Amino acid sequence: MAHNTNVTAGGGVRGWWIGAAFLVLMTLGAATIPSPYAIEQPGPVVDAFGSIETAEGETPVITVEGVETFPTSGTINILSVTISGSPDRPLAWLALARTWFDPTQSVVPLSALFPEGISAEERAAANAQLMETSQLQATAAALGQLGQPLTGEVRVMSVVDGGPAEGILEQGDTILAAGEREIGGLGELQAALAQAGSGGQLTLDIARGGNDLRVVVSPQARGSDPQPLLGVTVTTELEIPFDVEFQLDKIGGPSAGLTFALALYDLLTPGELTGGLTVSTTGTIDEVGTVGPIGGVPQKLWGAANAGTDLILLPLANCRDLPESLPEGVQVVPVATLTEAITAIDAVKAGETPAGLERCEAPV
Repeated sequence: MAHNTNVTAGGGVRGWWIGAAFLVLMTLGAATIPSPYAIEQPGPVVDAFGSIETAEGETPVITVEGVETFPTSGTINILSVTISGSPDRPLAWLALARTWFDPTQSVVPLSALFPEGISAEERAAANAQLMETSQLQATAAALGQLGQPLTGEVRVMSVVDGGPAEGILEQGDTILAAGEREIGGLGELQAALAQAGSGGQLTLDIARGGNDLRVVVSPQARGSDPQPLLGVTVTTELEIPFDVEFQLDKIGGPSAGLTFALALYDLLTPGELTGGLTVSTTGTIDEVGTVGPIGGVPQKLWGAANAGTDLILLPLANCRDLPESLPEGVQVVPVATLTEAITAIDAVKAGETPAGLERCEAPV
């Protein structure tokens, strides 16, 4: 019996060591094997009325010259998302575990953030161009709110290899019309693309080298973004009657458009829009003040809450992206236009309650 007991005990010890070794190997694998995912988390929160540190020292986020401006107080925050992981530096599977118990972080497929065929340099350049364009659109929207609408030209800066417009559009082309819609800004072009739909046919009237041409393209959606694209980068050329400069280091893309428009509107109007409130906003904006959807909604909500926000303005089109767990004690108001955003701030400033998340119950 003693002999048999020793054999059984030895087998149990060996089994334990095999199980432990297997667990160690699995852990090492999870800690070293790259995953096809990235992590989104709250990024920097920047006051549009504040300053940032640049190579030249402390620089105002917004500088306006050549027109009368008015003092203001309060805060209008720009929200952002920080991404951990990239195709060049992928996260290991084990690194994803930290998101299980943290509602401020989300796991996102790399393919949704880094479309195949676009390098990191191209993505950074595109985001910088989108930021520059959003600043022009924000300026036009703010002036339109003041009864001074601007019109301009949409010009092609580059054509993406393999994109829908390759071989059809060229650098320097000016897009005059899309379908039956005259194009005086990026917002009008985006509306025409959305109407055509991904895979649809869209007729473009363009000016090239002094000649007017008509071409046909088939816009395509890419990644998780449902907006059909031409596969070009464009710039909107607007004649702005004063000098305005925006400085925003390490934050790219178009999602600060609504924030810039609100801040510029506040600076150009007597009185104080926020009345001392801390307002955090996110959303694209076009020349006529239409607020469009953005990415990273959960992270931006938590970033705003952590910054001590009184009111968060979110694009109405992002209602479907609201997380199940929302930050407590923060009022979230969906808006579809710059006018709605200003009205919501005025209501909260007056002690009233604007329409909130109940608007998300209606189709958007």
